[in-house]
Amino acid sequence: MLKLNEFFSRLRWGTVEERRRRGLMRLHDLLADTEFHGRYWMIMGLLLGCVRDGGPIAWDRDSDFGFMDEDLPKFEAAAKRLRGQGFELRPPQVNNDGRTTKWTLRREAIKYEFFQFERHGDRLRWFYHRRKPSIELINEVPAHGLTGLDLYGRRWLIPDNAEENLTQIYGDWRNPDPGYIYWRDCRATVDRYPWTGERRPPD
Repeated sequence: MLKLNEFFSRLRWGTVEERRRRGLMRLHDLLADTEFHGRYWMIMGLLLGCVRDGGPIAWDRDSDFGFMDEDLPKFEAAAKRLRGQGFELRPPQVNNDGRTTKWTLRREAIKYEFFQFERHGDRLRWFYHRRKPSIELINEVPAHGLTGLDLYGRRWLIPDNAEENLTQIYGDWRNPDPGYIYWRDCRATVDRYPWTGERRPPD
């Protein structure tokens, strides 16, 4: 089914790289006019590709970003702007404690995922969910500041300890590992347990 969906997406909008490039540029430019500008940064797979390869991983249809919990109102306002400009908000996943800490927007069959981070001592914590098997993961990386990275003629933010951050998540991140599965292999995971699987309709 995934291959069939990608076939029709390619016919309609072009290759993954073309769609992702357009989407990231549009996302950046729309957010630049909001209070959320300068409050989010690249994480996980998007960060990995940009640091290791100089750009997003070729086959990756997800672009991952993080933001701090105190900036949630700024994100929610910015998400409304994105939704009015062709980005579709998917039903958010709900943590076992009833909170939503991840939001997914989709445009031209490319996903833009925003994870809410919170401080936990000298570390930053975020939640991740897997549907099959249905599990909730708690992940942590060392706290960090932000620095700039250029991509597609725009200035993006990344952790100022990007290499340490990637090592915490992927281990030997400099050498691609085709067998790596995030929910199973992430080295930043500090706890995992069954997840309710709840999702909420977008507001």
